[in-house]
Amino acid sequence: MSESRLSDMSEAEFDAMIEGHLERMARGDRELEADVFVDLLLERIAAKAEAPVTLAIDVHGDQLVITPDSPGTDIVVQGNEILIGGRRLVLRLVHQPTS
Repeated sequence: MSESRLSDMSEAEFDAMIEGHLERMARGDRELEADVFVDLLLERIAAKAEAPVTLAIDVHGDQLVITPDSPGTDIVVQGNEILIGGRRLVLRLVHQPTS
């Protein structure tokens, strides 16, 4: 991936990137560089992402208690399992808390 995100580039860096792209297109090379493509793709995905949902996690003995901050979302919490769309996340407590 490129060293900086497109939105973090200075105007000069962005202009240089565009100039390079225009030069490649003038030579007949119509392919977009992989790092530029991936950066653009990730920025588009991030822009379409919904507002974040915060999950509060509390430990009671050897049990996890998970509470989403927005009950109206497509996230379902059942014990130590979190269902998000077609994914099921199972959380496992690795280290027992010291009392």
